[in-house]
Amino acid sequence: MAGIQNRLGVFFFTLALFGFSCLSSLSLFSNERILFMRERANGYYSPLTYFASKVLFDILPLRVVPPMVYGAIIYGFVGLVPEVTTFWKFMLALVMFNLTTASVILLLSIAFASYSVASLVGTLIMLFNLLFTGLLINRDSVSPWFKWLYNFSFFHAAYEALTVNELRYLTLKEKRYGVEIEIPAATVLSLFGLRAQAFWWPDIAVLGIFFGAFTVISYLILQFYVKEKR
Repeated sequence: MAGIQNRLGVFFFTLALFGFSCLSSLSLFSNERILFMRERANGYYSPLTYFASKVLFDILPLRVVPPMVYGAIIYGFVGLVPEVTTFWKFMLALVMFNLTTASVILLLSIAFASYSVASLVGTLIMLFNLLFTGLLINRDSVSPWFKWLYNFSFFHAAYEALTVNELRYLTLKEKRYGVEIEIPAATVLSLFGLRAQAFWWPDIAVLGIFFGAFTVISYLILQFYVKEKR
């Protein structure tokens, strides 16, 4: 069970690391808000041009390259499953999580003119997601009235995807009191309330939907809400 604990801890730490590090990009737009409104009013560029440049040259490079470098370093160091398919699925889940988190932070930086308010709301969102990751509170033990909250936690989607990808086909071997015990890792997944078939749907799909939805909403707010006042 030590191997399971180590893997669950590594995945939880990784998501917390990238999730809270994304808060540093809250100033990505807030520092340029007044400049953007002035230049938009003077017709220098359209909101779509500005938004596309931010996403393509600021968000994507900063949120795709670091998780891939991080994943390439820790994957073998931690001793995760040494298979090519499993490795790239691990990378996909990590990158999709980082992009989703970045899109949430982008939305907050555009929606709130005050950096302190955006920072507070961003921290609360991260803490909420962290609570429903799947490690701190067992999903099966949560009341049906609140279980739906897991569907809105992108931390949970990424955590479940990473865990299922790693443990689904493993068999645990423990030697206790001179007796060797073999336990299918899928059994451990069920004990933690994680679904063994949930990698592509709903987990990766949910991360993709969240990323697309938050990005589109961010652009709409920039287009129709962030305007110069005459």
